[in-house]
Amino acid sequence: MTLNTSRRRFLVATGAVGAATGLNVAVLAQDDDQKFILLGGHTQGWLPYRLAGDDSAEEAEDNPTLTLVPDTTYTLLWRNVDGQPHNFAIHDADGESLQVLQPLDVGEDAFEQINETADNETIDPENVTVDDETAANVTTVPEEDLIDLTETVGEEGAVQGVRFTATEEMAEYICEVHPNTMVGDIELADGEDGGDEENNSSG
Repeated sequence: MTLNTSRRRFLVATGAVGAATGLNVAVLAQDDDQKFILLGGHTQGWLPYRLAGDDSAEEAEDNPTLTLVPDTTYTLLWRNVDGQPHNFAIHDADGESLQVLQPLDVGEDAFEQINETADNETIDPENVTVDDETAANVTTVPEEDLIDLTETVGEEGAVQGVRFTATEEMAEYICEVHPNTMVGDIELADGEDGGDEENNSSG
């Protein structure tokens, strides 16, 4: 069974669970400032569920290239899909971890509901919790409070989230536990090319 097949089966499963929760995740117009990216953490590669910009997760390969707009803030959620230890970092072109990540406290239900929204809809940040605040109310934290590597998560189904602002020095995202297989490129684009829409793979 290929990873893409596994991903599609996972999408069906999470859709069923999401419906059972009865959560009401509101959607906003496409000009909302919040940009969401959803990935699956698997030892053989990051699985694309929802990508920012015009990139389609349905057509993307594993370890998809993330097209980001400089100075735009993104919320990235990833779910452990194989029960192996994974973490998340963003590297520069020299392979150095960038201290740009703001950890988020995100529940599994939020991941599932976000994944089930339509391609032309963005997510209300009121539904993503950052500690005791919603994502909509959280301000940028001081640089010294940002991290360069998340905690390692080994529980299957566990969801981890980070918020970051795209910068020109970003070159790749990576799981430092599996650096040879779980690594993808980051490309920078202007607002017209990379920041107007979000796409998911559940349609």
